[in-house]
Amino acid sequence: MFEQVQVLRTFARMAWLYRWAGMVLASILCIAGWGLVQWLPDTYQVGAKVFLDTRSMLRPLLSGIAFSSGALSDSALLLSRTLLTRPNLEEVARRADLDLKAKSPEDFDALIKKLSARVSITTSRGDNIYDVSYVNENPKVAKVVVDELLNIFMEQSLGDARRDTVTTQNFLEQQIAAYEKRLIEAEDRLKQFKQRNVGIMPGSQGGFFAHLEETQSQLKGANLELREAEQRRDELKKDGTSGAGVARDDLLEALDQDKGESGGASDDLTKKFPELAVFDTKIADLQNRIDEKLLTYTEKYPDVVSMRQLIADYKTRKAKKAKELAAQGNTGSANDTAVALESPYKQQLKLQAVQADATVAALRERVKEYSARVDALKQRVDVVPEIEAELTRLNRDYSVTKSQYDELLKRREQMNMGREADRSEDEVKVKIIEPTRVPLQPTGPNRILYASGVLLVGLAAGAGLAVVLSQLSPRIIDAPDLKALTGLNILGVISMTSNPLHRQQRKVEMTGFFLVLTGLISIYIIQIGFFVLGFNIHAKLTAVLGAIS
Repeated sequence: MFEQVQVLRTFARMAWLYRWAGMVLASILCIAGWGLVQWLPDTYQVGAKVFLDTRSMLRPLLSGIAFSSGALSDSALLLSRTLLTRPNLEEVARRADLDLKAKSPEDFDALIKKLSARVSITTSRGDNIYDVSYVNENPKVAKVVVDELLNIFMEQSLGDARRDTVTTQNFLEQQIAAYEKRLIEAEDRLKQFKQRNVGIMPGSQGGFFAHLEETQSQLKGANLELREAEQRRDELKKDGTSGAGVARDDLLEALDQDKGESGGASDDLTKKFPELAVFDTKIADLQNRIDEKLLTYTEKYPDVVSMRQLIADYKTRKAKKAKELAAQGNTGSANDTAVALESPYKQQLKLQAVQADATVAALRERVKEYSARVDALKQRVDVVPEIEAELTRLNRDYSVTKSQYDELLKRREQMNMGREADRSEDEVKVKIIEPTRVPLQPTGPNRILYASGVLLVGLAAGAGLAVVLSQLSPRIIDAPDLKALTGLNILGVISMTSNPLHRQQRKVEMTGFFLVLTGLISIYIIQIGFFVLGFNIHAKLTAVLGAIS
């Protein structure tokens, strides 16, 4: 550590020998630098504060209903990245008439670079307040430039969002038209397919095989019911033909075989011949059953048709029986008729047997219908599955196209609502909270900083020159330097004794050196004092030079 200090001390003592050369250089640089600082023209900074209001009452209310254009949230990005692009700066230069000073493309390019360097955009984190400023020698020109920057920003921030909205709307309209055409074509294909395959299309209960299985199940059920009805009918007929009711059964059997004129028997006939009441009972029972069937089926249903035929048959029998009873009168054969009808139990069995016949006939028609359906479905077993597969494909294509079309319509409505929301917020999107104004006092250059820099640079340059000169022409300062140079031991040192004249000269020389150094520092302090007091030296010098010229 001691050796390093000794080396530094040696360098300092060697450089001190060339102090006047360093002082002359320092004085020249300081005087020239300070003159240049004072000659620098005054600059004026014009700024404006812009507040980007991203808050909105409509956005939370329209969340999930309308699209957000993102203009507010992207305004900061637009301001910081696109405002200072070359096309915008060229537009500002033209609007502010700065291009009038450019005589060539090179001059205009230099003007744009200078303009870009002097425009500043700063922001404070979190509050969306931006400072836009510009520095120029003319305060009015600076104000015009900042105003034009703000105008361009507001035009772009609002106009670009609207142009984007128009572009998006045109795209959606084109897509909607295309999907509408595709949807109409899909609907037409589906309609034509259904028209070609009417009667073969699968129902709501499932596909072809499910329908075939269901029909076969219905056929099995109808066959079972038919066998049960036939068994019941046979038992009723067996019970009705036994015992004392032979004469009555023969009479009814004869009535079944005869074919008389069909005509409805009136209530007067029933009152005149009570024996005809059995026909009325049968007819009423069949009519009730028809009414029940009509609640579910139509008049062409097989059971309804068969029961209608039975009613007509019973009416014919009733009319024929009425004629026979009228021909017999009140004597003779009336006793045989009474004998035939004397057993109410037998009458009831006969009535049930007739109803069983009707049921069997109806069930036979049902079995016949179900058998025909099963046969028809079996004949289509190779065709219907292909039709079902084609129908599934057509329905799938239609569903996909329909869903896309509905989604496009939904997005268009959301975009329209978002656009209306943007329009209602235009006046509050960008707020200029501090407009531009022409400054009365210059804001630059920072002459205090420049003057301090000139003083430091001058002194550093003088000291550097002294060090360089000392290294170019080195001298032996101390005995250790001599020992290190010669490698010999030093036996002694003889000190130099100065006479009074020499001491006086050295004193004058040192006094002059420090007076020069003090003068430089004093000039620097005077400049700082003028700057602090607001005394514009540049303005005074300009006025004096202007008066002289």
